[in-house]
Amino acid sequence: MRQTRLLFIAIMFLALAGCTGVEVKTTPPVTGQAAIDFTLPDQGGKLWKLSDVLKDYNAVVLAFYPKDDTGV
Repeated sequence: MRQTRLLFIAIMFLALAGCTGVEVKTTPPVTGQAAIDFTLPDQGGKLWKLSDVLKDYNAVVLAFYPKDDTGV
């Protein structure tokens, strides 16, 4: 359970790190559509690839959080 929680937190940070300077798509995804494969660094510089994470887990939750206390 602890590993799952840590993985979830790491993926949240990865998603946040990947949001900087990324062009946003305006068309919504279709229900059941597979996500594109992407690679993002975590706060320690380790690269995480979606397809590698999905080898060990059936699903991944991506959550986005605005930059807290940054004035942005």
